[in-house]
Amino acid sequence: MISLRLNEICNLVDKNSIVADIGTDHGIIPMMLSKNCISKKIIATDISKNSLEKLEKKLILNDNITNIETRVSDGLDCLDEFEVDTIIISGMGGILIKEILERNLNIAKSANYLILSPNNSLDVLRKFLYENNFFIEKEKDVFENQKYYQILKVKRGKDFYKNEYEYLYGKLLIKNKSENLKLFLENEIKKYESILEKINIESKDNERILELNDLIDEIRGILSEF
Repeated sequence: MISLRLNEICNLVDKNSIVADIGTDHGIIPMMLSKNCISKKIIATDISKNSLEKLEKKLILNDNITNIETRVSDGLDCLDEFEVDTIIISGMGGILIKEILERNLNIAKSANYLILSPNNSLDVLRKFLYENNFFIEKEKDVFENQKYYQILKVKRGKDFYKNEYEYLYGKLLIKNKSENLKLFLENEIKKYESILEKINIESKDNERILELNDLIDEIRGILSEF
């Protein structure tokens, strides 16, 4: 079964671009980009030599695929400025993605696009992008294996945020009334209400109760825009 998230990532890649897939693991994204004739060249990198060997074995079995190059690398360390058009980083936490970009910011800024899909800490990553003059052009979201994922297509430019919660939930997803985001937010309210109920029964943690009620009110306010 094709991964919905990886499919969305590949759909965001411009045709005939040169791509670096950072932390490629088994190389699913490079294989998809090559087989679907999306990218003319893909550099697949991973800090783990063993992971790259799994991709290299696939390439031996698919000897018609000649446009994938593998490199053992920590983050963007193996890339030169302007070597690729698009940098993909997915399947890791938002803080780690931020650190990878921060360590080689000149290389990140030399690409036309970054396509980023963090597993968590979306607010941390969006704030970093904003503070370093990156602009989020597109936001996509999917549910996969009962987990909610967001995918950002980013380029250089000045962005603007009106509300703090936009860093966490995505202003474009809110603006475009994403059905997946709506479902995620509704589930978040249920989760916080369940925690509130447990706190009220077990203790009198008034500070936590106020915090959860504020979160619920904020999410209800976002949902009112849908």
